[in-house]
Amino acid sequence: MLKINQLTTAYAGIKALREVSLHVPEGKIVALIGPNGAGKTTLLNTISGVLRPRQGTIEFQSTNIVGLPAHKIARSGLLHVPEGRQILGPLTVEENLEVGRLALGDRRAQGDVDIETVYRLFPILKEKRLQFGGSLSGGQQQMLAIGRALMARPKLLLLDEPSLGLAPIIVNQVFQTLKELQLKGLTVLLIEQNAKKALEYSDYTYILEGGRCVYEGNSSELANDPTVQDYYLGHETSA
Repeated sequence: MLKINQLTTAYAGIKALREVSLHVPEGKIVALIGPNGAGKTTLLNTISGVLRPRQGTIEFQSTNIVGLPAHKIARSGLLHVPEGRQILGPLTVEENLEVGRLALGDRRAQGDVDIETVYRLFPILKEKRLQFGGSLSGGQQQMLAIGRALMARPKLLLLDEPSLGLAPIIVNQVFQTLKELQLKGLTVLLIEQNAKKALEYSDYTYILEGGRCVYEGNSSELANDPTVQDYYLGHETSA
């Protein structure tokens, strides 16, 4: 579904990505892990059109999307939930979710998303649907950010640090929901500070360091790899 080839991105005169190549197959959860400053967030921002690469290609469903504005990329079905959630605090939960429909664009003709679908995934959002987004807890805001993206019927969901700052019980709930969405056909590319959780819930993992992909493999195999255990599973990493 997503193929990235020899991607290089730089800003402020520094190369944040150096000839990165990766593949996200349809219906899979692919994780990106690595130390602080590895280029993981830069990669997602480049894919979603927030940043433009110096070289390389990004193919989404066999179409090169390099150079397209971010809103057109979103309307093609590639949705980005950034680090920090960026929900609209002055709007209610329900209004935040309705904003997500804007990314449907021409795809709205194929049918809208029933907001009740999101509420079934995250019942707490239905309970708090009339509360302002800014009044929610961190975990509830993360659910709202994911729910808002789902309102646009994503084909591929980019997630940047979904567990950041959340209590373990909420982290488990978020990841279990992602697994449920995968079983319904959603494809996910995620950055995750909790390497153990990333390897547990993903199908395939890439490890980035210094803007390069230095290691990759099936997540279950990497979880048992002594090198990965020593360098990435002994402590939590961050984007």
